[in-house]
Parts: sequence; structure tokens; C-alpha cells
Amino acid sequence: MGIKIIKLQTLLDSIGEIKTKDILSQFKSLPDYSTSNRNDVEFFLHVKAIDFEKMALSTTYLVFSEYLNEHILVGYFSLANKPLLMSKKNYSKLSNNQRRLLCQNGSRTESGGYRVNSYLIGQLGKNFSEEALKTKAIDGTQLLTLAYDKVFEAKQLINARFVWLECQNNPKLIKFYCDFGFKEVIGYESENNMKVMIMKLKS
Repeated sequence: MGIKIIKLQTLLDSIGEIKTKDILSQFKSLPDYSTSNRNDVEFFLHVKAIDFEKMALSTTYLVFSEYLNEHILVGYFSLANKPLLMSKKNYSKLSNNQRRLLCQNGSRTESGGYRVNSYLIGQLGKNFSEEALKTKAIDGTQLLTLAYDKVFEAKQLINARFVWLECQNNPKLIKFYCDFGFKEVIGYESENNMKVMIMKLKS
């Protein structure tokens, strides 16, 4: 049983949008019990991913596992070459160590904030459909590793020293990213009221 990563655009080019949407619809995320809406990770793949691909806002990678002679969608991640923008207020809340680290790899904005040259992991999701779970092909850490490896490949072409992401203010989720090597930007929340995690890429 092996893992195969396919770009969403490659799938669109090879089988067309209708069949691609059928494959994306097989993705099921854990429900978000805090709201009555679909989980953001599932909503993005079902509704936004193709449009974001067409507009070159992000690149989505689909992770498949070969199981019983079929290729099953077991997860996905979306990446973007997007700087982390901090307002003057958020920048002022950073510790001296955080400022010193980030100042070496970015620039001040006209409004007094800061722009950190970086890559964004916009979405990361494991497929929790019954069919995907039967494969036992991948866990969250493995999926995040695949995303990190793709970011590192991109770094070799367009240099940036950081990768960042947003996550819900959930202790288990924050610990998951911290265990991988991300650090929470203390006192900083994104426009979506999410925690911001950042990690320096290997040189």
C-alpha cells in the first residue's frame, strides 16, 4: 500500500472538473461541533479549492492511497506563497526574541506593521470517510510532513525562511503543531480570530 500525491490542477487537466468534483466530494472531515456549519477543511475542498486553483491563490495537493486495487483519497493540503502580515498593534505585542527573529526575514510596512516573507499552509485535512479510514494509510503528522516537504521544495526555487498557518484556539491542535516544530505567535490573532503558528524552515 503506497501513498501518491497529485496536484489538483493535474487532476482537473486529466479528467475534467465534473469527475474531479466527484472525487473531492469523497472527503469527509470531523464535524465542527462549535457551529452548525461544515468543517472549514471540508468546505474548502468541496467549494473553494478548484476556484482558488484557477485564480492561482493556492495550490492544492491530494493524497491518495492504493487500497484493494483502488486509489482512495486519504487527505489533502493547500499551500500558498503568502507573507505573514502583522498590524502595528500585533507587532507591538511580540516578545523581543520574536521581533529579533522575524525582523531578520521581513520588512516594516507603511502602517508600522510587519511583513514576514513566508509560505502558508492554508489547509490541512485527513479524510475521515469510512472508506479512507479503512486504509489506515496516514495520520496527521505524516500529512503535515508531506506539506512541509512540499514547502521545502518550493524554498529551493523561491527563498523564504518561514512557513506559517492558522489554527483554532484548541489546546490539542496547538500542541500538535508545536510538537512538529511550530511556535505560537503569542498575543496574535488573525483576521479570522485564529491562532497563528510559525516555523523556521531548515536551511
